[in-house]
Amino acid sequence: MKEIKIRHIVIITDCKDVAFCEMRRQILLECEKLGNYYTVVEPLVPAEEFSIINGAFLARLMADHYRENVLFMLILNPLQKRPKRIFGKISDGVYFEGADTGALNWLLKDFGLSSLYEITEKKFYAFGGKYVHSPVVAKMASGIPFREYGKRIGRNRLNKFSIPDGTVVHIDNFGLMKIKGKPLIYKEGEIVNLFVNGKKSVTAVASERMMNHEDGTWVLYSGSSMGLPELGKVRCKDGAKELNVKVGDILTWKII
Repeated sequence: MKEIKIRHIVIITDCKDVAFCEMRRQILLECEKLGNYYTVVEPLVPAEEFSIINGAFLARLMADHYRENVLFMLILNPLQKRPKRIFGKISDGVYFEGADTGALNWLLKDFGLSSLYEITEKKFYAFGGKYVHSPVVAKMASGIPFREYGKRIGRNRLNKFSIPDGTVVHIDNFGLMKIKGKPLIYKEGEIVNLFVNGKKSVTAVASERMMNHEDGTWVLYSGSSMGLPELGKVRCKDGAKELNVKVGDILTWKII
């Protein structure tokens, strides 16, 4: 029996130039060969280059927007040692595929894992995203049984990578820093000391709405992405650069 047909493919990748176009076209060509004209490759979800942390955040974030009939394809691998390539099922209508760098772990931790497979490979290709991952994704989307191109493995075979609370997981084009952690609990207007990798940096005001404050004010608030804390400098797009903060740094705070 064939697997459920997949309508949406969401590609999260740091291959943001023509490589994304190649992967997209390869997927669609392979789908057409299998008689699949119903699958749509969604717009690119661009990840920071070489950042497993950012890729993990983006995959988890997009899962809040696509809850059924979707396949998340995560192409991002900065590791020196080539990891196994995996795919599988999260729940009915939700699937994933990518290299086992640990970038899929946040998604799988929050939404569960129904089945896990390792891609059966016979040859190495320099651009695995195009020549290995894309054909597999097309087969998944077209309902070809997983056993025909992969072998089932246990969850204990997954990379053990995890992201600690306090980690900056994303910096947007306004310099706003999204931080992995629980939703904030504070009184409106409380002042906090901020620490970057354990070193005191600046003070900020805790607030529900960042934009209520004067230009140049540092504000700590519950953001728009899964309720994660965010830090930003009001109407200043270089806040992260000013603090010399990068994805992967640890931000903590303490009420004064």
